[in-house]
Amino acid sequence: MALTPFPGSDRMAPAIGVVVPYDMALDRELRTFTQDADGVEQLDLLFTRTRHEPLAVTVKQARAISRPKAIADCVRAVSAVTPSAYLYACTSGSFVRGISGERDLVQAMTDAGGAPCFTTSGALLAAVQALGVRTLATATPYDDAITAQFAAFFAESGIHLMSNSNLGLSGRIWEVPSQRTYDLVREADSDQAEAVVVSCTNLPTYDVLAQLEQDLGKPVISANQATVWAVLQHFGLPYYGPGRALARQEPSAAVV
Repeated sequence: MALTPFPGSDRMAPAIGVVVPYDMALDRELRTFTQDADGVEQLDLLFTRTRHEPLAVTVKQARAISRPKAIADCVRAVSAVTPSAYLYACTSGSFVRGISGERDLVQAMTDAGGAPCFTTSGALLAAVQALGVRTLATATPYDDAITAQFAAFFAESGIHLMSNSNLGLSGRIWEVPSQRTYDLVREADSDQAEAVVVSCTNLPTYDVLAQLEQDLGKPVISANQATVWAVLQHFGLPYYGPGRALARQEPSAAVV
């Protein structure tokens, strides 16, 4: 297992090869979600990006940035530093072809990198299942077509959408202010939903998750949060970030 030293410590952090879309702007937020109680990053995230696609945020773009061969090529590009695991940190790209498409991505990544592999949509599904949730509200920054495919991804696993809200954005999602994200999630929620899932690794959520869980009285699971949580779980490391519902889930046995 590839490990790198924690700054100022004898502890070692698993190195994770992270494939993100060409327009990803929240590398720092992903790193922040990995921090322990002392603010030290528990994972060493090593980023690479997909090639540029001159497309708006649409179903067409989601398909373009998630071709299994292209993602496998990105995995090979970062494999030179021998990560302990690989991650495709894109929500729409990992749900746009459904459950089978997500599995195909994981297989292509595994074949290319020879290490455990994760996707954001797979992590969101794992988080929802770990909490025993069967009914959801979803909040997305996307247009109606992508948002509908997000709901369909969960429906394939028997998880039912009770309500949703979306921003209809076609780009620059990382510029959405925290208050707008907060309002979006509040609008998405309903009494019938046991949890709210917030899509898109390019939508900032770190600063609003704790307040949303407190105000709604239910789990609020964001893409970047679940992505990091799933990898931490794999390595037997606790999650310390906002969103205490996932923090209460015991990590699996450490991988050696």
